[in-house]
Amino acid sequence: MKALRPFISILQFLLMIFAVILGQLSPNIASAQLSTNGTKTWLDRDQNIKIVLSMIPLQPTIGTPCLLRFTVQNLETGKPLTNILASVVILGVNRNQETTFRLTNISAPDGNFSTNVIFRDIGSYQVITRIMSQAHNVAALASFIVIVPLPLFTLNVPGTSSSYVIWGIAVAATVASFFVLKNRRSQKKSYYRD
Repeated sequence: MKALRPFISILQFLLMIFAVILGQLSPNIASAQLSTNGTKTWLDRDQNIKIVLSMIPLQPTIGTPCLLRFTVQNLETGKPLTNILASVVILGVNRNQETTFRLTNISAPDGNFSTNVIFRDIGSYQVITRIMSQAHNVAALASFIVIVPLPLFTLNVPGTSSSYVIWGIAVAATVASFFVLKNRRSQKKSYYRD
């Protein structure tokens, strides 16, 4: 039984590393949203407007396209506002709130408009949209916060430096634990010889 203890310790350690890696590769199951369906809503009671932002995918990631879909509705009836013009500005994550994206004069005859965006950095972005009817009888500003999180694990993205670092740490930890256990075993053998 004593001869199996080092083997069992190594096996437990390797199983622990495997479980951590496998857990990190699984998709992000839970994420915080303002509503259960992943939409964010801005209400302008003065103008009687509701602006809904939905994103595809629900949680944007660095370097991949994200579709920002806006729906402009009458707050009381829920019907879309027609014949509107929109502008979208996205302020970046750094301290000076640099503008990372700007799109103006978006025509939305049915009250819906969308744009594709690629977020380059992790952090919190402020998405500001201005809505104006073509008859100039309605105008509204809306602001949404979009959070681009740090990827949990990047082993599924080949060629990234962080994946090499993580694999290197896992291999180094495995090799180090092997040598520690081997050293202990040789010390025990020499102890019993003396």
